[in-house]
Amino acid sequence: MILLLAIVIVAVVAVAMIVVSNQPVEAHIPPDLTERYDNVSRSFSVEGYPQLGELNAPVTLEEYASFACPGCEALHSDSFDAILDRVRAGQVLYTYVPMQTGSIPNAQGAARAALCAGRQGMFWEMHDVLFDWQTRYANTAYSQNRLLAGADGLGLNTSTLTNCFNSAAISDTLNSAMSEDVTGTPTVQVNGVTIVAERAGGVPSTAEIVKAIDDATPNDWGIAQASPADANQLPGTPPGQAEDPEAEAQTAEDAIEEESAASAETEQADGNETAAVAEVDVTEDGSDLEAVDNDEEDAAAAEVTLAEQVDDGEPEQAQATEASEG
Repeated sequence: MILLLAIVIVAVVAVAMIVVSNQPVEAHIPPDLTERYDNVSRSFSVEGYPQLGELNAPVTLEEYASFACPGCEALHSDSFDAILDRVRAGQVLYTYVPMQTGSIPNAQGAARAALCAGRQGMFWEMHDVLFDWQTRYANTAYSQNRLLAGADGLGLNTSTLTNCFNSAAISDTLNSAMSEDVTGTPTVQVNGVTIVAERAGGVPSTAEIVKAIDDATPNDWGIAQASPADANQLPGTPPGQAEDPEAEAQTAEDAIEEESAASAETEQADGNETAAVAEVDVTEDGSDLEAVDNDEEDAAAAEVTLAEQVDDGEPEQAQATEASEG
């Protein structure tokens, strides 16, 4: 009877576990996940590590982290947004190296689920979901049912994800990550140099990460370079400003007019000088001087006569004008 009772108890427990394991589980999906990565380039390294940012960014940042590592979750919560801003600005190429450390059960399952979500274009969304679950569900965060429920909640094809889960390609990526020369998680490297955290726990602060990024950024990064057209710029033309053919023609025309005006002034000055010389020559001859005086007196008398005719009215003015012209 005791043996039979023990068998019944074991059977009931087994059935209860099966029933519980098949029950729907909560799988919270944070809002606005996809919008968070709008206008950010996604790619994978040769090893299969997920990447964010432009491949030719001046700074590389590698994060060696695990979804089951509390310190990695702290780094994600504190610093990921600041890193993402630098990625979006084109300053950083960010690589996530998936490790399997930490105290939360099924770290490997979480890493595989994220990498397989990446095969459907949603690694980073699953990445955010898994870190959210670490603090939300603690030791049950990465149960198989929750991982599948989360994939479904993200709109992934769960059959495709299941087939990918134990694939050789995913295993190769995880094995490559395990062979990396790092001593713990999280480890952050900027241009290959590990950031040594000053605070206890070994987790770099946001300020330390941003400073390392800025220190590694070339001085000329972000400065607009001269375009090929600038090589043909005329002296005095602002860099980057294209030459305007019409403006150039107008400038040439203005230069010609200025040169003509200058020449006219020179000729006028020469004429005045010649007239002055001629006047001096005339005054040197007494007879010529007397003739000039007589001419001036005649001109004055003519002006007086003309003024008197103007006072008599317009007809006389016209006649006086005709007589004067005659």
